[in-house]
Amino acid sequence: MRINLTPAVKQILIACIVLFIGTYLLQMRGIVNLEFLLAAHYPNSVLFKPWQIITHMFMHDSRNIGHLLFNMFGLVSIGMIMEDFLGTKKFVQLYFISGLGALAMHFLIVILKLHYETNLWLPNLSDLGLIIDGDNIRPINDFFKTQEEFNKVAGIIAGSVEGASGALYGVVVAYAFLFPNRTLMIMFIPYPIKAKYLIPGFLALDVVLGITNSKNDTVAHFAHIGGAIFGFLLIWYWRKFDRKNFY
Repeated sequence: MRINLTPAVKQILIACIVLFIGTYLLQMRGIVNLEFLLAAHYPNSVLFKPWQIITHMFMHDSRNIGHLLFNMFGLVSIGMIMEDFLGTKKFVQLYFISGLGALAMHFLIVILKLHYETNLWLPNLSDLGLIIDGDNIRPINDFFKTQEEFNKVAGIIAGSVEGASGALYGVVVAYAFLFPNRTLMIMFIPYPIKAKYLIPGFLALDVVLGITNSKNDTVAHFAHIGGAIFGFLLIWYWRKFDRKNFY
Protein backbone atom coordinates (compact mmCIF):
# COMPACT_ATOMS: atom_id res chain seq x y z
CA MET A 1 0.00 0.00 0.00
CA ARG A 2 1.32 3.44 -0.87
CA ILE A 3 2.49 5.70 1.97
CA ASN A 4 1.67 9.12 0.48
CA LEU A 5 -2.05 9.75 0.87
CA THR A 6 -3.98 11.44 -1.92
CA PRO A 7 -5.15 14.99 -1.05
CA ALA A 8 -8.88 14.44 -0.43
CA VAL A 9 -8.42 11.10 1.32
CA LYS A 10 -5.85 12.70 3.61
CA GLN A 11 -8.16 15.55 4.61
CA ILE A 12 -11.14 13.24 5.21
CA LEU A 13 -8.96 10.90 7.26
CA ILE A 14 -7.66 13.76 9.42
CA ALA A 15 -11.16 15.21 9.95
CA CYS A 16 -12.61 11.85 11.03
CA ILE A 17 -9.76 11.04 13.44
CA VAL A 18 -9.67 14.53 14.99
CA LEU A 19 -13.43 14.57 15.53
CA PHE A 20 -13.39 11.05 16.98
CA ILE A 21 -10.70 11.94 19.51
CA GLY A 22 -12.27 15.32 20.25
CA THR A 23 -15.72 13.79 20.79
CA TYR A 24 -14.31 11.21 23.19
CA LEU A 25 -12.28 13.70 25.24
CA LEU A 26 -15.03 16.33 25.46
CA GLN A 27 -17.62 13.74 26.50
CA MET A 28 -15.27 12.16 29.03
CA ARG A 29 -14.72 15.57 30.67
CA GLY A 30 -18.42 16.45 30.52
CA ILE A 31 -17.80 19.60 28.46
CA VAL A 32 -20.00 19.04 25.40
CA ASN A 33 -21.51 16.16 23.44
CA LEU A 34 -20.34 16.66 19.87
CA GLU A 35 -22.55 13.79 18.71
CA PHE A 36 -25.62 15.89 19.60
CA LEU A 37 -24.21 18.79 17.60
CA LEU A 38 -22.64 17.11 14.57
CA ALA A 39 -24.36 13.74 13.99
CA ALA A 40 -27.50 13.93 11.81
CA HIS A 41 -30.78 13.79 13.74
CA TYR A 42 -34.41 13.37 12.72
CA PRO A 43 -35.11 16.42 10.48
CA ASN A 44 -38.17 17.65 12.40
CA SER A 45 -36.47 17.46 15.78
CA VAL A 46 -34.98 20.34 17.77
CA LEU A 47 -31.75 18.32 17.72
CA PHE A 48 -31.47 18.68 13.95
CA LYS A 49 -29.21 21.48 12.66
CA PRO A 50 -28.55 22.25 8.96
CA TRP A 51 -24.80 21.70 9.22
CA GLN A 52 -25.38 18.08 10.28
CA ILE A 53 -26.13 17.28 6.63
CA ILE A 54 -22.37 17.55 6.05
CA THR A 55 -20.77 17.04 9.47
CA HIS A 56 -22.36 13.62 10.05
CA MET A 57 -20.05 12.19 7.36
CA PHE A 58 -17.02 12.83 9.57
CA MET A 59 -18.47 11.67 12.90
CA HIS A 60 -18.11 8.19 14.41
CA ASP A 61 -19.41 6.56 17.57
CA SER A 62 -16.84 7.55 20.20
CA ARG A 63 -17.59 4.31 22.09
CA ASN A 64 -16.73 2.12 19.11
CA ILE A 65 -13.26 2.59 17.64
CA GLY A 66 -13.89 -0.37 15.34
CA HIS A 67 -16.44 1.75 13.45
CA LEU A 68 -13.76 4.37 12.75
CA LEU A 69 -11.04 1.84 11.89
CA PHE A 70 -13.21 -0.07 9.43
CA ASN A 71 -14.28 3.09 7.61
CA MET A 72 -10.78 4.55 7.49
CA PHE A 73 -9.37 1.26 6.21
CA GLY A 74 -11.87 1.39 3.35
CA LEU A 75 -11.18 5.06 2.72
CA VAL A 76 -7.42 4.54 2.42
CA SER A 77 -7.42 1.21 0.56
CA ILE A 78 -10.12 2.03 -2.01
CA GLY A 79 -10.48 5.80 -1.76
CA MET A 80 -6.92 6.49 -2.89
CA ILE A 81 -7.35 4.29 -5.96
CA MET A 82 -10.55 6.12 -6.86
CA GLU A 83 -9.04 9.56 -6.27
CA ASP A 84 -6.06 8.65 -8.47
CA PHE A 85 -8.38 7.45 -11.21
CA LEU A 86 -11.07 10.16 -11.06
CA GLY A 87 -8.99 13.10 -9.94
CA THR A 88 -9.51 14.92 -6.66
CA LYS A 89 -12.42 17.09 -7.83
CA LYS A 90 -14.54 14.21 -9.05
CA PHE A 91 -13.61 12.04 -6.08
CA VAL A 92 -14.81 14.73 -3.68
CA GLN A 93 -18.04 15.02 -5.67
CA LEU A 94 -18.51 11.26 -5.52
CA TYR A 95 -17.85 11.14 -1.78
CA PHE A 96 -20.19 13.96 -0.80
CA ILE A 97 -23.01 13.14 -3.22
CA SER A 98 -22.96 9.53 -1.98
CA GLY A 99 -23.01 10.79 1.61
CA LEU A 100 -25.98 13.05 0.89
CA GLY A 101 -27.77 10.18 -0.83
CA ALA A 102 -27.15 7.98 2.18
CA LEU A 103 -28.65 10.58 4.52
CA ALA A 104 -31.65 11.12 2.25
CA MET A 105 -32.38 7.39 2.24
CA HIS A 106 -31.96 7.22 6.03
CA PHE A 107 -34.36 10.13 6.54
CA LEU A 108 -36.90 8.52 4.19
CA ILE A 109 -36.84 5.28 6.18
CA VAL A 110 -37.14 7.19 9.49
CA ILE A 111 -40.13 9.17 8.17
CA LEU A 112 -41.84 5.98 6.96
CA LYS A 113 -41.22 4.23 10.29
CA LEU A 114 -42.69 7.15 12.22
CA HIS A 115 -45.73 7.25 9.96
CA TYR A 116 -46.25 3.53 10.49
CA GLU A 117 -46.08 3.93 14.28
CA THR A 118 -48.01 7.20 14.65
CA ASN A 119 -50.00 7.68 11.40
CA LEU A 120 -48.43 11.15 11.15
CA TRP A 121 -46.14 12.54 8.47
CA LEU A 122 -43.02 14.31 9.77
CA PRO A 123 -44.39 14.92 13.28
CA ASN A 124 -42.43 17.20 15.60
CA LEU A 125 -41.96 16.51 19.30
CA SER A 126 -45.01 18.52 20.38
CA ASP A 127 -47.21 16.57 17.92
CA LEU A 128 -46.19 13.42 19.78
CA GLY A 129 -46.37 14.89 23.27
CA LEU A 130 -42.64 14.58 23.79
CA ILE A 131 -39.92 16.84 25.18
CA ILE A 132 -36.16 16.52 25.39
CA ASP A 133 -34.96 16.49 28.98
CA GLY A 134 -31.16 16.52 29.01
CA ASP A 135 -30.05 13.42 27.12
CA ASN A 136 -33.51 11.81 27.32
CA ILE A 137 -36.87 12.07 25.60
CA ARG A 138 -39.91 11.83 27.84
CA PRO A 139 -43.69 12.06 27.31
CA ILE A 140 -45.76 14.95 28.65
CA ASN A 141 -49.23 13.61 27.80
CA ASP A 142 -51.01 10.36 27.00
CA PHE A 143 -50.37 10.29 23.22
CA PHE A 144 -48.84 6.83 23.64
CA LYS A 145 -51.11 4.16 25.01
CA THR A 146 -48.35 1.73 26.00
CA GLN A 147 -44.74 1.91 27.06
CA GLU A 148 -43.82 -0.21 24.05
CA GLU A 149 -45.30 2.37 21.65
CA PHE A 150 -43.39 5.15 23.39
CA ASN A 151 -40.12 3.20 23.32
CA LYS A 152 -40.40 2.56 19.58
CA VAL A 153 -41.11 6.17 18.65
CA ALA A 154 -38.62 7.64 21.13
CA GLY A 155 -35.95 5.35 19.74
CA ILE A 156 -36.65 6.57 16.20
CA ILE A 157 -36.72 10.25 17.21
CA ALA A 158 -33.60 10.05 19.38
CA GLY A 159 -31.59 8.06 16.86
CA SER A 160 -28.88 9.71 14.83
CA VAL A 161 -26.69 8.75 11.89
CA GLU A 162 -22.97 9.35 11.82
CA GLY A 163 -19.93 8.09 10.01
CA ALA A 164 -18.34 7.89 6.61
CA SER A 165 -20.02 4.58 5.81
CA GLY A 166 -22.74 5.95 3.53
CA ALA A 167 -20.28 8.02 1.50
CA LEU A 168 -17.82 5.13 1.35
CA TYR A 169 -20.49 2.78 0.03
CA GLY A 170 -20.83 5.10 -2.95
CA VAL A 171 -17.07 5.04 -3.44
CA VAL A 172 -16.75 1.24 -3.24
CA VAL A 173 -19.73 0.68 -5.55
CA ALA A 174 -18.12 3.04 -8.06
CA TYR A 175 -14.91 1.03 -7.67
CA ALA A 176 -16.75 -2.24 -8.34
CA PHE A 177 -18.39 -0.66 -11.40
CA LEU A 178 -15.06 0.50 -12.83
CA PHE A 179 -12.88 -2.44 -11.75
CA PRO A 180 -15.25 -5.43 -11.36
CA ASN A 181 -12.57 -8.10 -11.68
CA ARG A 182 -10.07 -6.65 -9.23
CA THR A 183 -9.86 -8.59 -5.99
CA LEU A 184 -10.51 -7.23 -2.50
CA MET A 185 -10.05 -8.69 0.95
CA ILE A 186 -12.30 -8.13 3.95
CA MET A 187 -10.53 -6.77 7.00
CA PHE A 188 -9.06 -9.66 9.06
CA ILE A 189 -10.19 -12.26 6.45
CA PRO A 190 -7.23 -12.82 4.09
CA TYR A 191 -9.19 -14.33 1.21
CA PRO A 192 -9.37 -12.36 -2.08
CA ILE A 193 -12.80 -11.92 -3.66
CA LYS A 194 -13.58 -10.10 -6.90
CA ALA A 195 -15.20 -6.69 -6.38
CA LYS A 196 -18.19 -7.63 -8.56
CA TYR A 197 -19.08 -10.37 -6.05
CA LEU A 198 -17.97 -8.85 -2.74
CA ILE A 199 -19.66 -5.44 -2.99
CA PRO A 200 -23.10 -6.78 -4.08
CA GLY A 201 -22.76 -9.32 -1.26
CA PHE A 202 -22.32 -6.52 1.28
CA LEU A 203 -25.31 -4.68 -0.17
CA ALA A 204 -27.51 -7.78 -0.01
CA LEU A 205 -26.50 -8.26 3.63
CA ASP A 206 -27.42 -4.64 4.38
CA VAL A 207 -30.86 -5.12 2.82
CA VAL A 208 -31.50 -8.23 4.92
CA LEU A 209 -30.26 -6.64 8.15
CA GLY A 210 -32.19 -3.43 7.45
CA ILE A 211 -35.44 -5.35 6.93
CA THR A 212 -35.01 -7.61 9.96
CA ASN A 213 -34.19 -4.52 12.08
CA SER A 214 -32.72 -6.26 15.11
CA LYS A 215 -33.15 -4.38 18.40
CA ASN A 216 -29.41 -4.51 19.14
CA ASP A 217 -28.35 -3.47 15.63
CA THR A 218 -27.55 0.26 15.61
CA VAL A 219 -26.19 0.37 12.04
CA ALA A 220 -28.12 2.53 9.54
CA HIS A 221 -28.21 -0.17 6.86
CA PHE A 222 -30.48 1.73 4.48
CA ALA A 223 -28.09 4.69 4.60
CA HIS A 224 -25.52 2.29 3.13
CA ILE A 225 -28.00 1.40 0.37
CA GLY A 226 -28.68 5.07 -0.33
CA GLY A 227 -24.99 5.87 -0.60
CA ALA A 228 -24.47 2.90 -2.92
CA ILE A 229 -27.36 3.93 -5.19
CA PHE A 230 -26.20 7.54 -5.52
CA GLY A 231 -22.58 6.50 -6.03
CA PHE A 232 -23.58 4.05 -8.75
CA LEU A 233 -25.82 6.58 -10.53
CA LEU A 234 -23.11 9.23 -10.47
CA ILE A 235 -20.33 6.98 -11.79
CA TRP A 236 -22.70 5.58 -14.42
CA TYR A 237 -23.60 9.11 -15.55
CA TRP A 238 -19.96 10.15 -15.78
CA ARG A 239 -19.02 7.03 -17.71
CA LYS A 240 -21.86 7.48 -20.19
CA PHE A 241 -22.21 11.24 -20.63
CA ASP A 242 -19.02 12.87 -19.37
CA ARG A 243 -16.34 10.92 -21.19
CA LYS A 244 -14.41 14.08 -22.12
CA ASN A 245 -13.66 14.83 -18.45
CA PHE A 246 -13.81 11.28 -17.15
CA TYR A 247 -10.37 9.77 -16.68
